[in-house]
Amino acid sequence: MSLAPVGFIELPGGQRTGFDHADTYLDPAGSRLYVAHTATNAIDVIDCRGNAYLRSLPGLPGVAGVLIDSERDLLFSSDRAAARVTVFGCSDEALLAQVAVGKRPNGLAFDTRRRHLYSFNLGEPPGTACTASVVSLDERRVIQTVGLPGRPRWAVFDRSSDSVYVNIQDPAVIMAIDAGVLMESGRIDVGASGPHGLALASGRLFCATDSGELVVVGWFLGVPRVEKRLTLRGAPDVVMSDERRQRLYVAIGSPGVVTVFDTGRLEETETVETEDGAHTIGWDPPTAQLYAFAPQRGGALVFKET
Repeated sequence: MSLAPVGFIELPGGQRTGFDHADTYLDPAGSRLYVAHTATNAIDVIDCRGNAYLRSLPGLPGVAGVLIDSERDLLFSSDRAAARVTVFGCSDEALLAQVAVGKRPNGLAFDTRRRHLYSFNLGEPPGTACTASVVSLDERRVIQTVGLPGRPRWAVFDRSSDSVYVNIQDPAVIMAIDAGVLMESGRIDVGASGPHGLALASGRLFCATDSGELVVVGWFLGVPRVEKRLTLRGAPDVVMSDERRQRLYVAIGSPGVVTVFDTGRLEETETVETEDGAHTIGWDPPTAQLYAFAPQRGGALVFKET
């Protein structure tokens, strides 16, 4: 398999704009990709089958994180400038709730078992008094605040270990939160500065670090351990995975590339050029298409696995 460029989708806001996280709603009628468009305080919606811009969800000040649970028909955003999270029904994009959280929310994770949304907050000024706000969707309120040792980046919920894992920039660790008791349960020293993008794939954690390493963490007799270190071409940001194809996609803004790894063999398979500053990507499994959001051009570069 290899990525081939197949098109470009222009988005609102013009050139020299800004994007953050993206995620895909898997609909039998056709997937839709949702991306945080930070420059317009909105989430842009893309039709993956037709590769066309559909509309925007406005009124989300400083939108940063986007997370989707297709099975439960939920779309979440972290609205950094408003210190809140927003919850939509994804199929009809109806607003369900807005809940105040800690200052400058960024990364998101969703405990599907308990319907708890985790908002990882940068604090104000960023990097001070960082916290995780645990939001009960059923009660529509914060039920717990967990202190963090430093600035959080991206996070994931692991159902098998019943834990939420979050990258911490400094100290350079992956912090674990026990989803049952809502308390810190441990830290994994990644041995590389600036953990940033994070994904769970093939039973491993893949942590992309600012120092240009993809750190692979596996479990041995129930104990997490760094299994392998893979070289990146620069400081990474967003990481996306496809479990069925055993592919991991790592966005690097400078130089503008996406590097693809095989999550089974733990090796690089290819690197494709995007655009300088393109640190946000989205992945649509049904069409096997990768979207790299190009801030200088003001839209999404589209690649297809062939």
